[in-house]
Amino acid sequence: MKRLTCVLVLSFVLGSCSSPESPKLIPRAVVQKAVAEEDTSVRSGKVDILFVVDNSGSMSSYQANLSANIGRFINVFFNGASVDYQIGVVSTDADKWATKNCCGRLLGTPAVIDTVTPDGNLNLSKRLEVGTDGSATERAFDPVTLALSEPLVSTVNSGFLRKDAYLAIIFITDAEDQSDISPEDFYQFLLTLKGVPERILAYGAIIPTGYEDPSNCGRDSGEPLKIERFLAMTANTGKNIFNLCSSDFGDRLAGVAKDVVEHVAGMVYLKYPPIVESIKVSYGSQIVPMDHEYGWSFDAGLNAVYIGKKFVLDPLQPNGTKIMVDYDHTTYDESLQAKK
Repeated sequence: MKRLTCVLVLSFVLGSCSSPESPKLIPRAVVQKAVAEEDTSVRSGKVDILFVVDNSGSMSSYQANLSANIGRFINVFFNGASVDYQIGVVSTDADKWATKNCCGRLLGTPAVIDTVTPDGNLNLSKRLEVGTDGSATERAFDPVTLALSEPLVSTVNSGFLRKDAYLAIIFITDAEDQSDISPEDFYQFLLTLKGVPERILAYGAIIPTGYEDPSNCGRDSGEPLKIERFLAMTANTGKNIFNLCSSDFGDRLAGVAKDVVEHVAGMVYLKYPPIVESIKVSYGSQIVPMDHEYGWSFDAGLNAVYIGKKFVLDPLQPNGTKIMVDYDHTTYDESLQAKK
């Protein structure tokens, strides 16, 4: 047994002896003890949510619909999910000469709405109606890069971007993106900020490519190919686009919030593939049972431990307690040589 700092390594040699003339690589099974790092905690998970709202001339009715339904979005976070959220709003205007609501500045006062903001629901509802006097050059990506970069990120937008939080971006637009940055470079910018793909979530309330509506719910400019390309890159791709013209817009908006909760409050992403039988999940002194609904289960595809929606946190645990995962994982070391 070889003991390493924070890692317990148990090794044994597989294979049989050979003649001494020919060296041979022999795999060595190594069972290592690993503990989930602090940033894999859940149920006390953090998420910074940024609404990017088109403020061009065609958006009045869409903004009103968004504002009227935002309560359904917020309510999801109060119905059993313990999520530490912050919400900011920017417009798609990146032309400095056009309006004061441009260029990545978080709109409203306070700039960030969180779980303790007085009348946060009403406050957010009002600021989502960002007006329609913005630039006709709608930029979905540029305002986000401006909002999350210097000098804004440490001045007027200070406190919004948290290093250990998920980032969820929600585009509300009837147009194609006309940013200077490409979808691929935009994704890389976000990946540099968050470090891992799992912490980047994105959604688009758009008028999807190929959609034609005889009721005159049409897009302002070309099909949103660039926005769709970006949305196909994120961790939640496949269920992150819904139609801005949808008759069940409120249901879809609530669905976005549920998806955010599913990722932020429901997953512990593991660094290594675990030996499933060795997984132990705890919340302070509370042991979390293996149960898909009332405890935990393992998702091999995501290499993550999923916390069931009906699991109840022990209220007697100290504030700041995080769900932690202990597990063993197996690797193979072929660096050893044995002679026959």
